Amino acid sequence: MSGSGQVPCGLLRLCNVGKTFGFTRVLQGVDLDLARGETIALLGENGAGKSTLSKIISGVIRPDDGGEMTLEGTSVAFQAPRDALAHGIALIPQELAYVPHLSIADNVMLNRWTGRLGVVTHRSTRQAAERAAAGIGVDLGDVSRPMVRLTLAERQIVEIVKALSRQARIIVLDEPTAALSQEESRRLFDVVGRLNRDGVGIIYVSHRMDEVYEFSRRVVVLRNGRKVADLATAGTSKSELIRHMLGHDQHGKRARIASVTSSKAATLVVSNWSRRGIPSLAGVSFTVAANEIVCLYGLRGSGAELVAQGLGGARSDISGAFSLHGRDGPIPSTPIQARKLGVGYVPAERKREGLVLKRSIRENLVSLVLPHMSRFGVVRVGFERRWASEIGKRFDVRYRRLDQPVSQLSGGNQQKILLASRMAMAPSFLVLQEPSRGVDVGARAQIHSFLRDIARTKCPMVVVTSDIEEAVELSDRLIVIREGRVAGELSGGAKTQAAAAALAAGGI
Repeated sequence: MSGSGQVPCGLLRLCNVGKTFGFTRVLQGVDLDLARGETIALLGENGAGKSTLSKIISGVIRPDDGGEMTLEGTSVAFQAPRDALAHGIALIPQELAYVPHLSIADNVMLNRWTGRLGVVTHRSTRQAAERAAAGIGVDLGDVSRPMVRLTLAERQIVEIVKALSRQARIIVLDEPTAALSQEESRRLFDVVGRLNRDGVGIIYVSHRMDEVYEFSRRVVVLRNGRKVADLATAGTSKSELIRHMLGHDQHGKRARIASVTSSKAATLVVSNWSRRGIPSLAGVSFTVAANEIVCLYGLRGSGAELVAQGLGGARSDISGAFSLHGRDGPIPSTPIQARKLGVGYVPAERKREGLVLKRSIRENLVSLVLPHMSRFGVVRVGFERRWASEIGKRFDVRYRRLDQPVSQLSGGNQQKILLASRMAMAPSFLVLQEPSRGVDVGARAQIHSFLRDIARTKCPMVVVTSDIEEAVELSDRLIVIREGRVAGELSGGAKTQAAAAALAAGGI
């Protein structure tokens, strides 16, 4: 274990903390120090214990006996989140807990409404919320706006204001930027920087490596429930962190895959795609060669997402020409039409558009190929189970049993199931929208490796992503979309994050 990044404890200390669920040991002997004004990035594969540790710190679950947690030198034991809040510790989960149709002010002051002589007024609530925001240098704008009208980044900042208005001195952020654009992430971390300067300690789980290096002082890595590294961020590298997370080095395999050259034959031709409205498309054209990965990158609302939805048959309001494998035809207007053309589509919202969370892993894996599982209209259960087991293993899905509900799996394993279910169709072309959203760095590297293998040996693909790091690392060619138009194309040595960001923002 590395310890070069450890600092003297000034705020929070965990000693020998563990947690067992049934016969499964999910956390074992974890030590952690957090100083005042410090930000720690918490990394690890799915199932490494990150969420369990976050929930122990914030009082959501209780640790096993034998460990100890101290807050500014005083031993504490929380029975519920309200106990942690009373001690100044707040958890802001990826799935935010707010009342959507109440105003910003009502959400900030939830259960703490103030007034005179026992009478609560909208004015007093607004003033209290504005004071809370001003206290940390945040402008929430019109605090009478309902939460449903805010962007995700704005809602997360409201949750931070709410936590700090309860005198939180430690904030745990669970993948706070998983669904945010680069600019929204920047705004969120501007707030985090101000909190650090005021002495607030931050622990955040992130899957974006560039954020880890830009915003954290230390990186703590968990693997199989144990802490395997505690490093000063400035003194480590991406490859070292991934090696700690996975327990081995994947770079040799990735380098061999990347060295394969693509054929010049065009498999997909998109010509003059246009759409009125917001977001819009205006004359978008590009090609994808056989065995090639082409990434489309743009800021949120750029229109890049419309291309993925159009190719996957999820939109019927895009005009233009479309050719796949040399066959011209109309843009698919339904997912069924897209599948008949040989297109496998991985949507951005796996929980709403890609998976049936209450159904089993087996059912989700074979949902798109059930006709092949049937004889005279009756599903052959044994064949179905063998098929599901085989494709699950191929994509390294981690589960206890095939009949386990998908909702019980981590985000990375859910994403692998989503990809595996589309590949079960044996598509000739793959379209993916935000393929690594909400997964940890280890699962992200694994998914990227799967995609490279698929492109080189089975089918080319278009990947639409708002993650600039992913766009640069995964693509053979990178096309940047800005305000519905192709702003530029990058490849080879010109394909850098700085160049992509400049094109996306109109800087060049």
